[in-house]
Amino acid sequence: MIYNEYGKTGIKVSAIGMGGMRFENQDDPEACASLMKAVYDAGINYFDTAIGYGKSEELFGLAIKEMQKTRKEKPFYIATKTGGGTAEAVRKDLEVSLKRMNLDYIDFYHVWCIMSPDSYQKRKANGVLKEFEKMKSEGLIKHICVSTHMHGSEIRNLLADYPFDGILLGYSIMNSAYRDEGIQAAADARLGVVAMNPLGGGLIPQNPETFEFVKTRKDESVVEGALRYLLNDKRITVSLVGLSNKAQLKEAISAADGFRKIDAKTISSIKEKLRKSFNEMCTTCGYCDHCPEGIPVPRMMDAYNHYMLGKNNPDSLTNRLKWHWGLDAENEIFSKCTECGLCEKKCTQKLPIRERLKTIREITTKKALEKKASEKKA
Repeated sequence: MIYNEYGKTGIKVSAIGMGGMRFENQDDPEACASLMKAVYDAGINYFDTAIGYGKSEELFGLAIKEMQKTRKEKPFYIATKTGGGTAEAVRKDLEVSLKRMNLDYIDFYHVWCIMSPDSYQKRKANGVLKEFEKMKSEGLIKHICVSTHMHGSEIRNLLADYPFDGILLGYSIMNSAYRDEGIQAAADARLGVVAMNPLGGGLIPQNPETFEFVKTRKDESVVEGALRYLLNDKRITVSLVGLSNKAQLKEAISAADGFRKIDAKTISSIKEKLRKSFNEMCTTCGYCDHCPEGIPVPRMMDAYNHYMLGKNNPDSLTNRLKWHWGLDAENEIFSKCTECGLCEKKCTQKLPIRERLKTIREITTKKALEKKASEKKA
């Protein structure tokens, strides 16, 4: 296993981390705890969960009971999160997380799911960061971190506003252009950088032909290639893989153990193949992000990528919009397009953005109506 220093903390963490959101069956606690223990035994020492991941924290707690026996000689680090919008709410969330996981403190505690500069400023004004500082002074958390899905330039501004110890953000070969500036800002500030969804939320292994270009060796899988692309980026501290079973663990470990430095020429070639291979899919360069109606076009196009790769399954689109971008189907933003065409003029790929926005509006409208009808029946 490769180990990197987490920002300026002096802590050495595994370059592959375990995300606790994708347990195969949360109703089988023994199997889940066994998987986490196997992950730990394999050399991975960074574990990420959240209070909103179903039973994940409780399942972590079962494994941690065993892992604590060898923690002194074989350290591990737990990361979790709170989406609380007030000091009282984050305090309550922390108390719940500590109890669930049988811990006295959290190593990396995140201000969770910052979707916009306004949402960050609102939480700050409500005393969330001050409460984090207080909890740290009490020894309940060791490091103050932030989790976000914002654009790279917004992330740069966020990190300039507060001295976080680390950042968790979605980053993969699929959306590297959209967040690269944020990754660089974090590296410049010497923060720990944890990349969630390094496999595109499962889309990369589910579409190996589409992502064949990421492979640099004949003997590697698409998963290994995608992970090694991130392992090669020295700005990234941990690539967080949502492990469901031991077969996935084996492949993730193989990606790290078999890693060899990829030269700059090969990386440039991969990026060029990305541009060509995606063809009709958005590379999230962000040039279209100037809608006069305030529509977050790159986010919409990212979700449309998931729709296409998900074989035009509407749930692939709406789930991406809701869970990654915080946009419920009822959000009024979907009906704001005036079809002015500015986004298409800015698009370097000349994609039919207006047509795609129309499809998104139709799908979300239908989903919203279905939800209302369901609620009415209930």
